[in-house]
Amino acid sequence: MMISPLICPTCAQPLHQHDASKGLYCDAKHHFDRLAQGYYPLVKVKAKTPQSSVSRQQMRARQFLLQSGVFQPLVDTLKQLMLSLTTDKKQVNWLDYQCGDGYYLAQIHAFLVSQQQADNVSTWGVSDAENALFAASKLQSPACLIFSALKALPFADNSIDIVTLFDAPIKGQECIRILKDDGRIVLVQPSHQHLWQIKQQVYPDLVEKPFQINIPKRLSIDTQECVSFDINVSGDQALGLLDSSLFAWRANDELRHQIKAKSIDGLKCEFDVLVLKQI
Repeated sequence: MMISPLICPTCAQPLHQHDASKGLYCDAKHHFDRLAQGYYPLVKVKAKTPQSSVSRQQMRARQFLLQSGVFQPLVDTLKQLMLSLTTDKKQVNWLDYQCGDGYYLAQIHAFLVSQQQADNVSTWGVSDAENALFAASKLQSPACLIFSALKALPFADNSIDIVTLFDAPIKGQECIRILKDDGRIVLVQPSHQHLWQIKQQVYPDLVEKPFQINIPKRLSIDTQECVSFDINVSGDQALGLLDSSLFAWRANDELRHQIKAKSIDGLKCEFDVLVLKQI
């Protein structure tokens, strides 16, 4: 039986699961029940936990696009990468950090199941956005979903084999603290050329820049792969891609209307997939 990596957010003692209720508790009698929305709120008792939220517009745009398969080449790359990281290991704790609605997690997990490689993998999804976790639960995520402050993750030191960051930058030291000495962090970041033709409309003076990646000093790059492909998108899809991007806030209503009114052939999509290890 795999030992749970979860710890109490109040006293940091190991968490156990009650067989009947499926609630979590520690020896100091702090209890955390799974909410009706489908996730565990692992936050300090009576503490105000800063939380973020994803706008409904942004979430719907992202779900529509991902489920249409526009980023399938990236998904296929991640499937093979995660298969290589989990093969021939007896037990694997996989944490998807800022999991959002869990699209990538669900796709990869289903692939691992098809390859008979999921039985040894325990999957966790953590976010500080409760509405994103609710969306992941509605989509029947295979992960144990956890609402938590990202500056104090409810996982023991050196307890996680793989941390994935599909839609979030790596910040602070928490992902490193919980990572096993031989663990790996999978970081996916859109390159500077990602959505290039849309970016050119948002930033009229846009120029190409060389590849740059900032990672914490305690980590080094184990492997690195650029996933680049072109897609043809309708105006609605182009607008959805804009809405799900980090630069969506820069587009005014007039520009949004212009983007929606015209399809784009050969839209550049490019991601850097990095596997990081501890130094």
